[in-house]
Amino acid sequence: AAAAPMAQTRRLPEPAIDDGEDAETRGAPGYDEPVDLSPPARVGTTGALPSPARAPASVAATGSGDATSDYEAAVGHIREKRYEQAEMAFRQFIQSHPRDGHVPAATYWLGESYLQRNRNREAAEQFLKVSTDYARSPQAPEAMLKLGVSLNALGAREQACATLAELDRKFPAAGSNVRQSVAREQKRARCTA
Repeated sequence: AAAAPMAQTRRLPEPAIDDGEDAETRGAPGYDEPVDLSPPARVGTTGALPSPARAPASVAATGSGDATSDYEAAVGHIREKRYEQAEMAFRQFIQSHPRDGHVPAATYWLGESYLQRNRNREAAEQFLKVSTDYARSPQAPEAMLKLGVSLNALGAREQACATLAELDRKFPAAGSNVRQSVAREQKRARCTA
């Protein structure tokens, strides 16, 4: 008789907080240039970001069909720092498994895949989605932190500072690592106390 396969429990990577270079030294294009964050005329949601300059490409169906396997495969791309492949895998996962419990984390990691490639507007959109649509998810506080990082990299310092200041009120139970990162990012963005 064949034994039933044992379920494996893997610890997923914690969202990486970039303790390295800031956007000025990371080569973020247009860091010192002002950014127009005014919403397009037909935005129905307050606080929505403008549409990205390029429309996302269609995601080809390449997943296994099993949500957990697809999610783990996408996380593997993040672990290996293959951010373009991670983007495609997480987009495919979200499209194929829109009601799966991993969607908030997948959305966070999709944002991270953009942030690591200096695609700050797309990153901000994903982090905003996690911190608002999935505000009760474990990823929400860090997503709001990364939203502030993304906005600062876009040159939207005031919005970045407001976002970082709001994090403590919106997520009072955020961990000490997130709070320390908020303080560091507020300093980096030159937010006034």
